[in-house]
Amino acid sequence: MRSPRTLAALAVATAALLAPSPDATAQSPRRLAESRLLADGPEAARDGTLARYRDELRSAITAELKTPKNAARFCATDAGALAVRQWALLSRAGDAVCADPACRATLEWILADEGALALLLSSGEPSAGRWPDAVRLLAALTSEKERREGLGLRLAVATSLVFAEPVRWMADGSTIDPAARVANFLKWESEELLDPGFRELSAWELRYVVGSWSSDADLEWARANIKQELRRRDKVGDAAFMLAYNLHNKNGVSVQEGGKFYDNKPMTLAIMLEYGGVCGAISRFGSSMCQAFGVPAMPVGQPGHCAFIWQKEPHRWSINNDISGWAESGCHGGIFIPWGHPAWFVPLMQDAQSDFDAFARAEVLLAVAELAAPGDRSAIAAEACKACPSHFGAWKRRVESASASEARRLAKGGFEEIATALKRQPVAFAQLVNMLPAGEGSESKHARSVAASIASMAKSGADAGLSSWALRSVLEASGRRMAGEGGALLARGDAAPADKLPEAKAREVVDLVLASADALDVAPKGAAHDAWRQAMRRAVRGIVLSPSARESGLRDLERGIVLIARKNRLDDARWIADRIVESAKEAADPELEERAARLRAALG
Repeated sequence: MRSPRTLAALAVATAALLAPSPDATAQSPRRLAESRLLADGPEAARDGTLARYRDELRSAITAELKTPKNAARFCATDAGALAVRQWALLSRAGDAVCADPACRATLEWILADEGALALLLSSGEPSAGRWPDAVRLLAALTSEKERREGLGLRLAVATSLVFAEPVRWMADGSTIDPAARVANFLKWESEELLDPGFRELSAWELRYVVGSWSSDADLEWARANIKQELRRRDKVGDAAFMLAYNLHNKNGVSVQEGGKFYDNKPMTLAIMLEYGGVCGAISRFGSSMCQAFGVPAMPVGQPGHCAFIWQKEPHRWSINNDISGWAESGCHGGIFIPWGHPAWFVPLMQDAQSDFDAFARAEVLLAVAELAAPGDRSAIAAEACKACPSHFGAWKRRVESASASEARRLAKGGFEEIATALKRQPVAFAQLVNMLPAGEGSESKHARSVAASIASMAKSGADAGLSSWALRSVLEASGRRMAGEGGALLARGDAAPADKLPEAKAREVVDLVLASADALDVAPKGAAHDAWRQAMRRAVRGIVLSPSARESGLRDLERGIVLIARKNRLDDARWIADRIVESAKEAADPELEERAARLRAALG
């Protein structure tokens, strides 16, 4: 039998054998010092232990998130930002990519290159969350060292994010080679064949160049065949109208027959120019012409139509072949816009990306919010909003995660904090407003307050169509809360059946709609005035077409016309009267049409 002293010595020896050796803990990623992270991440890539390294990072980061203030301070440090970015990349890439030998060298490099890591994670996510595909493609595109800095890196990042979901040639549906695309754009740039602004584009902007649906040979054809006077940044988009608008080909085949319209030939740019087409062909041709010169562009869908958007000026987006404006333009199939479907997210993202460092800081905070306690996420997202005020993703996370008290705070004062941050994007503002409670007071007070903010945006230069559309969405939400679906129909300017909208409720909604439209009436001309007219058009139509709203609503409109005429605004008075005549004809009510005609005639 061993003595107690012998047993104690044995226990000490056993503990020593079981304890980790100094060498095993010396490189622990739990020590979040920048120099250690820059060494440990690449070492884990070389050793094939990235999954373990990622999990250790997660534990170490989570330990820093005791409060939202702790989280914000942690993310503001170089070590904290790097740790979060390393964790975010490895988490999004997934276990299979972390273990893939083909990705090892790229992950070893990028985990030690803070600039490249931030660029990849802050240039918009790939479609459908295809981060594993994006990382694998980046590994293929950056195997050459010159692709790991400057324009080469930005092109590789943009292409990996876009081609994570294969891009198809519109001529025959075949897959476009992403490696050839990067090589060709670098070649064309070196040969000075592209617009000079191309070399200054961010990785996010380059997504809408390299994502062209035309083949590289087609892009070369475009540069060779564009009209000479259109070979300018501010004119290249007008190359869309080199195409003849043809509903039928020379054999009488309808454009709706698809390939038959082109005699079953591949729909190259040359064939499109030969045969012509309608809005879809015109907008795709225009987009490709822009992209051929390195100018970002993309087709966008509109109701019954296809338009396109392009950077007519550096870093500023314009819309072309347009019939419905920004408010009713949305992402075309086969193209991905981070943050959502509406096309106006593109200029909003452009604003956010204009200060890349601020955008990247916000992205770090949003990544940390994923690891924080649910009750802390809104406060961390609020820090991201401070870092990059036009970051819609940060605002959305903040609003979605807001506690009841935080939601009331944001609503207090008419959502001024959101309106100030998103001052040029009223529909983004309205989307967030509609996710929050209406605030204190009546629905009418709420809607007028929001309308006043939208009017201020329009007066400061926000697009009139977006301003009007923003008010429409807020009024529709208020109308629904006040009077169900009938109230929503009336508020957005559609016919509300009498059986779905009692007269008393209709009266309340009419007051809401007209008072909110009046809030936009703050300027004699310009975007605010145009937005007011659009709001009034909807108000008139909803009132005239809704039986339960018609009589009292028309009396309000008639009184309003008299007041406007007395203010020496006879043109506006006549314009409203014309809208009443227009809606009365749509209602097909002879007595109503006669009443509207008399009102209009009285105004001369």
